[in-house]
Amino acid sequence: MGAEWEIADAWVFAAVFGSGPDDGATLARIIGAADGINHAILTEDEFVRAVPRLVAAGLIGADPAADRYWHTEAGRAIAERWHRRGLFAWAEVVPPALRGTGEPAGGNFTLPAGAFAAAVREYLSAG
Repeated sequence: MGAEWEIADAWVFAAVFGSGPDDGATLARIIGAADGINHAILTEDEFVRAVPRLVAAGLIGADPAADRYWHTEAGRAIAERWHRRGLFAWAEVVPPALRGTGEPAGGNFTLPAGAFAAAVREYLSAG
């Protein structure tokens, strides 16, 4: 048996928004959205593990140098399904949708040094 999707993958997916680099979410906004839907702050490990898996599945785009993350067309289709059921239905809709894409693949993904901690500070100071 190969790799499996994790709940953190679904959580990161659910916290991403936008349709491209111009309106994509910043890391600080993703951290805030993740906290809003799951009442916890993502860890850097959860984020850097989920992003390449979601990118490889064709569900999100990522430009860490520009600090932007967004749903692709396929990702928006999944997001629309769970939004129709209510904001907190992500845990019911997104994990099965991820499993439906097959086994996760991915590669190495890193953020600039200190970027995650800075984004957490930005989110916490804005609240």
